[in-house]
Order: sequence, then C-alpha cells, then structure tokens
Amino acid sequence: MKPKTLTSILFSALLLVSACKDNNDNERYLINNTPDTAGIGYVETSDAPADIYTTIISNLNSNDNIGIVAEVNHSENAQNVGLSLDFTKTVYFGNPALGTPVMQNNIEAGLDLPQRITVYRDEDGDTVVTYNSIDYIINRHNLGNLSTTTMIADALSNIVSTATTKEVILNAVNSQQTDGIMSVTSTTDFDSTYNSIISTLNGLENITIMAELDHQANAQSVNMDLMPAKLIIFGNPELGTPLMSASKTTALELPQKMLVYEGSNGEVKILYNDPFYIAERHDIDTNDETLTTISQALQNIAASGASAD
Repeated sequence: MKPKTLTSILFSALLLVSACKDNNDNERYLINNTPDTAGIGYVETSDAPADIYTTIISNLNSNDNIGIVAEVNHSENAQNVGLSLDFTKTVYFGNPALGTPVMQNNIEAGLDLPQRITVYRDEDGDTVVTYNSIDYIINRHNLGNLSTTTMIADALSNIVSTATTKEVILNAVNSQQTDGIMSVTSTTDFDSTYNSIISTLNGLENITIMAELDHQANAQSVNMDLMPAKLIIFGNPELGTPLMSASKTTALELPQKMLVYEGSNGEVKILYNDPFYIAERHDIDTNDETLTTISQALQNIAASGASAD
C-alpha cells in the first residue's frame, strides 16, 4: 500500500514507476505465454488441457480417413527420468490421401509428416493447442502448387477449432527459419540403412523409439506411388525436457525424427532436424550444452546408417 503522506510529486513518480513495471510485466507475459513461434497455428483456452486433448483424440478416431500414429506424453516421460514438465502431450496423425501428394512433390517433406498437434498448459495456467501450419511445410520444403495443402490446412484448423470452439491464430512463416534440415548420403541400400539405424537406436539405453512410419506403404494403401521412405520417431526425455521447459512449442519438434528415403536416382538419404535450428525457431537462447549433445548423438546415429555393412 502507498503511504497517504507522500507528496504529489513523489506520488506521481511512483505511479510512473508502477506503470513502467506493469508494462514490463505485460511484456514478459506476452513473451512467456503467447506463442510467437513462426509458422504455427494455435488457440488459447481456459478449458482443461486433458479435456481438450481427449476431445482431439476422439475427433481423430471418429474420422475413418485419419490414422493416429503415436501419442507422446511429454510430462510423463519427463517424470520417468526425474524431471518436471507441466501438462504437455503431442499426437501424431495423418491421412495418406492428403499427405502422399505432398511427398510426391518433395519426398523430404516426409520429415514433417505425419501432422502433429501439441496440447500444453502455459505459465499462466491456460491451455494452448498448437500445430505446424501447412504454410510452414510448404515454405520449408519448397513445395509447388498442390490442391491437398489447402485441404490439410482446413482439416488442421477444423480439428483444433472444433475441440476448443475458438478460431485458430496463424503465425506468419519466417523465411529465414525454413531450413534446418541435416542430410546424410548413405553408402548402402535403403533397407540396410534403415535397419542399421533402428539397430543403433535399440542399442542406446536412454533412447526410446516412439513410432516407425512407412510412408511408401501408406501411399500404397490409398493407391498412390511413392519412393521408399520411412520415418522414425524417437527421443531421450533427459535431453528433450529442458528444451520444452524453455519453450513449450518445442514439443512440436520432439521427439526427434529421422527420415530415410530413396531418391529416383537410387541414392539413399538420411534426414533429421538440426537441434540448433529447433532452438532458434522456438526462441531458446540457452541449453547450448544440451543442444550440442543432441547434435552429436544425431550425427552418430545417422552415420551408423550411412555406413551400414
């Protein structure tokens, strides 16, 4: 409480200081709680995150054209390694009839497919539902004009809007943050490369494979053709949790993804996201030691596939 005996000058000065403090607090609130990551769609709601997430899962399961690939409970994974993370869950899902044409245009887009939606509780206690916008994927992979991209954009918006009864906000794509893809050329065939990576991951004690996705088989299930391409989703909560603690939208990038594909010339490539790119995109300016550790681990895993016997 302000003393009633303050002079008018001092009182005015205190008001000015207070106003500046409030403005600074508001700025911190915006930085901490309003998702400003480029190339995402999001909704904020006061509804409980568990309820929103359950509704999204129910809606996805009710659509025969959509398949849920994996559900990742980041909070539970953090707890399992003695760390703490507020409610954060990600669901991976896809519709091959819509996603396959995207990969036919540029098979490297398979690194960002299937789609994923993350639900988390922010520092203010509100629920945020977020996903990578289709514009982000188009720009990142230099996709041409595809009719299905509009359908994907509408589907993502409808899924989130239906679950939250709110309109999705789309953050513009930052053209300077649409790369970050590490590429390694394998010296052996597709199957040997992929199997060697899986074997390496299974031999690493702290890493868990969350899902394996065969993009080519999914394309064939809807009578479409695609070169051999498989995605591995895997992670280590001890390394990923600190990144999500620094910026919750990082959950859209975690667990790690590694795409193995065969090009039309028979060349086999291994793709994965540069951890430092992820940090830049989600405005993480600390955790350099963790990022270096992740980067080295990904390099080693990719190398194990590239030089498979």
